[in-house]
Amino acid sequence: MKKLMLASLVSGLAMLPLGASAEDISDVAEARLQTIYGEHIKVAEANLIANGQILEVTMESGPFLYMTPDASHLIYRDEVIRIDGGSAVNVTEARLNPKRAKALAAVANDQTVVFEAKGDQKALINVFTDIDCGYCQKLHQEVDELNDLGITVRYLAYPRSGIVDRQTGQPTQSYQKINYVWCQDDRAAAMTEMKTDQQQLNSLGRQLRAGNSALQGKVEKLQQTLVSNMQAGNGCATPVAQQYQLGQQLGVNGTPAIFTEDGQLYPGYMPAKEMAKALGVL
Repeated sequence: MKKLMLASLVSGLAMLPLGASAEDISDVAEARLQTIYGEHIKVAEANLIANGQILEVTMESGPFLYMTPDASHLIYRDEVIRIDGGSAVNVTEARLNPKRAKALAAVANDQTVVFEAKGDQKALINVFTDIDCGYCQKLHQEVDELNDLGITVRYLAYPRSGIVDRQTGQPTQSYQKINYVWCQDDRAAAMTEMKTDQQQLNSLGRQLRAGNSALQGKVEKLQQTLVSNMQAGNGCATPVAQQYQLGQQLGVNGTPAIFTEDGQLYPGYMPAKEMAKALGVL
């Protein structure tokens, strides 16, 4: 009888009966979770709380999570996940994507840094980027490859240290570096220049700290170039602050943050060919 009830509840979306035991509730929650995460998932206990409106599930490994009373949905990392057969469908992302797409489409190309696809455009990605970010530098090295694959890259600014230093009240270096890019007539060239210089400075700095004192002059020269560029952007009106705020509204919490035209978010770096496959280009 227990197996029949469990199978019925797991296959359908019926509410758990009011008289269901804690053991039955735990079994149903565990079975649901196992359909998407595997049989290694073990539930220690599950209890209906908030007048039966929320199912609190404690895992044997220690953490706990919340599900709907019928165990058809769960809340994970502030997102609602629907258990659809053996698939996990991110309801939160599905609801956010159209809003993100609309917000990004409203940003004109002349407010961004565009690296256009070569030949026919097969896809477009919006990338919130930062100059200091190592993976942003890595992604930028693959922009030519992305363009060759028919993918246009639109950069939006997201200085990862924010706009203003809270202690000094002055613009952060992250802001000043990327603001310089937006101040230039040829933003694409300035983006490549700044990311290349920063990447080289990071590499030489590591070698210098490791004892290679012969690199001191090169390090100082690169530092002077970056400082000069940051100063050159002072007083220049750009949309950097607005784009940083937009990124926060769209859920960006790190760089690079890659958005497809339909608003889907890929947080973090992806190799060019993997990106092309995700976009259906390859």
